[in-house]
Amino acid sequence: MKKTKLMTLLCTLAPSILASSPSWAETPDYLKLKEVEVEWKSGGKGKVLDVEIETSGAVPMDGKAGAFGYGALTDGTNNVLVLVTHLPIQDSTHVDPKSGFHPHVLDLKQPTSACPGATLEVDLESSGNNTAFDANYKWSINGTKIKIENVPVADLGDAGVENVVSFTIKPVLDAKNNPTNLCVTVAEQI
Repeated sequence: MKKTKLMTLLCTLAPSILASSPSWAETPDYLKLKEVEVEWKSGGKGKVLDVEIETSGAVPMDGKAGAFGYGALTDGTNNVLVLVTHLPIQDSTHVDPKSGFHPHVLDLKQPTSACPGATLEVDLESSGNNTAFDANYKWSINGTKIKIENVPVADLGDAGVENVVSFTIKPVLDAKNNPTNLCVTVAEQI
């Protein structure tokens, strides 16, 4: 079993991620990352990944804190593992009905003009074509502790975790309230 503690990683994404992140004082405690642990291990379906995140404040579980989440960035911005809430948008069959949290594997891209000031944007077409988009990975949130467990590394393109981030999401909706763009602003990264 290979275990790696991610306390300080060099930023491997575009420098704009840090430049466009909100200041520490503006960031809610539940988006401030205290500690992250990533573990690769052999599972019944091959190599799997576990991610544990500790935040500075309790993660809101009432679905009223807006759209936000936590992500493990792999292969740059492709095959990104996220645990996210963005009620009332329903894009998963595995949504916790109270908190709205659910996992995805997404592809991200540089923000388009629909997402001014955002760090990244969800590549909706590419993400929707990913078989791991509507994932049912085991996850839990208990106060300041977040876990996502037994994620098949193959679902992440067999890539390693480069950074772990917290983020907010701003959806851009059409006239029928369907998302046309999902704008992602990184709050913090380790």
